[in-house]
Parts: sequence; structure tokens; C-alpha cells
Amino acid sequence: MDDGLRLLRAARHTVTGPAALLGDPRLRARAAEYLTDLTRPYGLRVPDGLFDAPPGALGQSYGEMAAELIPAVVPPDEPVDLLVLAFAVHDMLPGRATAAYLSHVCPGTPMSFALCDQGSAAAFTGLRIAREYGCRRALLVTVEQAVLPYDAAVPVPARHRAVAMLYGALADHSAHRGGDATGDTARPGDNGATGGDSDCQAGGPERTGLGDGARVTALRQRADVGTGDVAALAAAEVRELTAGRTDVAVVLGADLAAAWPGHSGDAVTTGPARQPSTGLWWALLDRLAEDAARPRPVVAADYEPGLGYLSVVALEPAGRSEPVGERGAHERAQPLVGLRGADGDPDPGAW
Repeated sequence: MDDGLRLLRAARHTVTGPAALLGDPRLRARAAEYLTDLTRPYGLRVPDGLFDAPPGALGQSYGEMAAELIPAVVPPDEPVDLLVLAFAVHDMLPGRATAAYLSHVCPGTPMSFALCDQGSAAAFTGLRIAREYGCRRALLVTVEQAVLPYDAAVPVPARHRAVAMLYGALADHSAHRGGDATGDTARPGDNGATGGDSDCQAGGPERTGLGDGARVTALRQRADVGTGDVAALAAAEVRELTAGRTDVAVVLGADLAAAWPGHSGDAVTTGPARQPSTGLWWALLDRLAEDAARPRPVVAADYEPGLGYLSVVALEPAGRSEPVGERGAHERAQPLVGLRGADGDPDPGAW
């Protein structure tokens, strides 16, 4: 797409302290009642006295986690048009309209909404919507917290984490002011095939150095992908997007890496385990920061095994004349892959 998006800034945070809102006894009582009512029809039980524990032993507020990241990526004089909050595990205050709250604290008071029930595919869907929305600047925030007050069918994330990524339209040259002149710093993780898991627990949000940014040149989502098919499909996607080039880095989510064990090498980074919402993006920021001095194309992909979604995004360093995965003008009207029907997710035809 000629007016696609460029990743301008990014920040992330591992949260270790308690959620401030859960320090209010009234909110704790309301949250306990609300969660008890929601879980009862499903045979789940919120333990008695759970909310009598210290706030630090409970979960997080996504409103607080995301609000702390917003100032790190969105200056007051660069208003945002669209804000998307992506998550899989709900927070400890699920009755709160978190996306609406974040619109209130984000410069520009953007149109905002939340995406859930798509697992690790949610952030990809949010990015796809941002491309179609036609905005000058879009903020994508993906969050996850490590506590649920009842027994879940799947493991909860290992840590409370949030990643915020500011994207700007390629046509809006004023959206980015010459790379990292504002003083972005990077703390890259391990560069190997097993992937890094760099931490930033101290000092609040960490901004990631991205040089001049990266263009989103391809974004694809496949639905109904079984575990027996995902390795071959992922290999085909990466092969097509890299087109035989040897200078392309690959970033895989932990679930995709587990389902595709044969894909490894020095140019492959794998996200941390048990971080289904943030892990891929955390590792992608590590990769981009590692390569900031000598930028190269990156293909990032993840797999949501419970729902059968395979998601892939290709990014090219800003300014390159031959972006990886970009389609010719005669190809842009053609569908890339087969998706669910109109009543399913991802939304067919929205690219």
C-alpha cells in the first residue's frame, strides 16, 4: 500500500509493583464481586478472601500499564488519530472501559478500542486495522498480566508486560523527526536463535532505539491453521517475503518456534516463553535495536495454537528502495490468503 505505516517509536515495560487502583478497598470489593459474577456461570470460583491480600499480590490494571507508556512514545505536539489496545488475558478490573480511558490520556484524544479473544493474533489485527484506517498516527499497545483469580485452562503469562508502538503514515513526513535525535536508547536482548528476554524492571518504561524507523511492507493473517500445517505455511510465508535474500532477520513468537522447530540460525530471534501477547513484539524491538546501526529487513511471525491463527508482518528500514514483501501495483487488489467467513476473525478483505 502506497500510504502504509512506518514504526516511529516504541517503548516497553515490565511491571513489578502493585496496581494503584487495587489499593482502593472499594474498587477491590467491586472487582471481587464483578469477577465472581462473571465466572460463576462457567463453574469457576474466585477464592474467598482473595482481595484481602496485599495489592502487590494481585494482578494489574491495563489502564495504568498503558498510560505509563504513552508519554514515552507520543509527544504532546504529535497527536494520535487511532489507539488500539490488544490483549488476551483480562486485567483485574475487567469492567473498566480501558480503551476509552486511554484515549483521554493520549495526545489527540484518538478514536480508540480494544481487541481481545484472538490470542497472539490480536496485535497483528490491530496493526492491520491501523493500516486500513488511513490515519496519520496510530498507537498500538499490547498488554498482558500474570494473575488470574481463578483456575484458567491455559497458563497465564509469566510477567506483567506492556509494549507500545507508534506508527505514522508514510506520507506524513512530519510524524518523525530524524530518527533518535530525542535520545532513544536500546537494551537489546540475546541475538541467538533461542531469543533474548531483556528486562527493564527498574527505572520505568524503556524506549527502544529504532534509528529512522521501519516501514510495514506486508501484513498477513491465516485462519484455521492446524498445528500439523503451521510449519509448512510459516516456511512458505517467510520464503515468499524474503524472496531468497540473505540479509533478512526473522523473529518468531515462542508458540510458532515450538511448532516450527526446524527454523533456526543466527538471524532468527525467538520471543520469550509464556508471554503470548507481548513476547513477539518484545523480541522484535530487540532485533530492531540490535540492527539500528546497520538496519536490515525483518519478518516477524507468530502462531496462536488455540485459535489456529498464523500472523506475519514484514518491515523494511525506512528509506530503502526495495522493501521486502512489498507488492506491485497490479497485485494490490488481489487477496493474499484465504480467511474465515464474514462472521469470523480475522476480518476477510481487510488488509
